Amino acid sequence: MKHMAQKMQDQQDQQEQEQNSVDSEELRVLLKSLVNSSFEQERIMQTFKTTSPNDPSYTLLAQKQKDVKDNLKTAEDTLYSISRRIPQIQSTVNKEIGAINDHIDKALENLGDRRTSEATRDQQYAMTSLNNLALMLSDAKDQLDNSMKNPKSGKSKGKKQQKSQKPSMQQLAKQQQQLNQNMQKMRDQMQQQQQQNPNANQAKSQQQSMSEQLARMARAQQDIRQQLEQINQQDNKDGKSSLGDLQKIAKQMEQTENDLVNRKVTDESLKRQQQIQVKLLEAEKAEQQREEDNKRESNAGKDMPPGYIKALQTYQQAKAKQTEQIKTVPAALNLYYKQKIKSYFDQINAK
Repeated sequence: MKHMAQKMQDQQDQQEQEQNSVDSEELRVLLKSLVNSSFEQERIMQTFKTTSPNDPSYTLLAQKQKDVKDNLKTAEDTLYSISRRIPQIQSTVNKEIGAINDHIDKALENLGDRRTSEATRDQQYAMTSLNNLALMLSDAKDQLDNSMKNPKSGKSKGKKQQKSQKPSMQQLAKQQQQLNQNMQKMRDQMQQQQQQNPNANQAKSQQQSMSEQLARMARAQQDIRQQLEQINQQDNKDGKSSLGDLQKIAKQMEQTENDLVNRKVTDESLKRQQQIQVKLLEAEKAEQQREEDNKRESNAGKDMPPGYIKALQTYQQAKAKQTEQIKTVPAALNLYYKQKIKSYFDQINAK
């Protein structure tokens, strides 16, 4: 029975590996399609910004916008099919696909009425949803690839990962600092590319490389934000917020994620990153001070050795005996000193 059970488990694992391999390949093809659609959407959007509504090419550009939606139809059907097999991505797929279709439809309607500014706004929203979807698919593919490389560890370590050690503010501050440095390098690289005049193939290759780097940065910022939200839930349950307004920092990080998925690294983005870094350092300092305060808590009197307790009790009994003896033995004293003694014992008894 054990042999048959193990054989059935091995077959199930093999089937799961084969299905994960198929899903990973489909995700790769979908990811490529979404990235290409995002680039095409951006080109159309930028072209509309410099095209007059009276230009004869305006109608051709509107047709290209419709082509983007039609090309996404095949990817949309495949996405729905995969999402039913991977529940973790199903809600995101439904949300982002719905947003893409909705905004492209609005953009087409506005283009038909020659309302370019409104159309450009909806095109930007559609491109954001495309990038969000591509980012999510990239994460899902990485997880599938990792599970195929380590099939047993992925199952055996599932519960261990849930009990992983809580991240510290010091770790988050270091991760954020590294991300900020990478964003500054990307900003410098983008400025250098604008000054150069590469050929079409070289420009496309550079743009593809930058998009991949920006996607990785967006994932890194998302990881930091999720860890920060975990700390906020665990440490600020009482509402005292001893580490500061972590929720506000998380919202700033989310703005950065939106900038990165939309391939925007502006001076405003870098300034916001510096503000996030400063607040994380302040939270790190507050966390260290709180730990030091906890270490200083006194436990005096709780761990007193038994010998000292017995000696203290003996001393207190002897002192009480002496006091009682003084009170009971009459003394040949005049009235003045008797009153003094009475006042003295009254004061002792009062204490």
